[in-house]
Amino acid sequence: MMIALAAPLLLTACAAPAADTPEEPESGADAGPAVETVSPVSPELRNMLLDLDVSGLEETMPEADFAAFQAYLPVLTGEETFRWVAGPYDGYPDGDWEPFDADMAAVYDHFWKNDGGIKNPPETLTLDRLAVADIVGDEEPELVLLLQDRGYYYLVFHREDGVTYGTSLYIRWLMDLQKGGIHMGSGGADVSYYHQLSFHDGRFWDEQLGEKVLDRCWLNGQEVSEAEFDAWYAENMTNDVTWYSPDGTVQS
Repeated sequence: MMIALAAPLLLTACAAPAADTPEEPESGADAGPAVETVSPVSPELRNMLLDLDVSGLEETMPEADFAAFQAYLPVLTGEETFRWVAGPYDGYPDGDWEPFDADMAAVYDHFWKNDGGIKNPPETLTLDRLAVADIVGDEEPELVLLLQDRGYYYLVFHREDGVTYGTSLYIRWLMDLQKGGIHMGSGGADVSYYHQLSFHDGRFWDEQLGEKVLDRCWLNGQEVSEAEFDAWYAENMTNDVTWYSPDGTVQS
């Protein structure tokens, strides 16, 4: 499904439950700079998503999804700013994180300029795919971008009362995204977490629904049999969002 990302491994050995926060990316190119270092709104308009083909997306997206996508388009083209707010793991563990206004040029600076020492960075962001779906359950669809920059990161945008909010998530924290917002986060080769994404109190949150460590399974904090977990998985993890390439091609 997602760029060589496999479904949870079903192994036979046993292990104790792991911590409920997915593994942080290792330091270096894949980790990216800390979000707190992002520059403020750029002084000049820059379109950082030059490969985005709006007409191609209009041809392939359902009408309602394309209308929802258009509401986010001024942010994507750099004409409007968004409120960069905390994601589920920003400010961990006490949630101390200060939101700020940003544009897509600031997103570019976050990945390629603010930590310094990067030789010959690309001139723009590289969009791998995007999806439109109501993943926080408020009946107004969110826009999710997967960027190839710095080892693949998601940008998740949410609209509320005319304001666009956004946050970034490392690719391993938002795998197998479902239309209702349930997704998988990997804590390592043998550890998988299942979360429900939400937005309230001015930031994004995750509620852990399930966990699988080798052949041990938990749902809502209670250990369950593998058969019970597999039944839950079949009910909740088989309605993936539809992903579109920047030119509008539907990805499998």
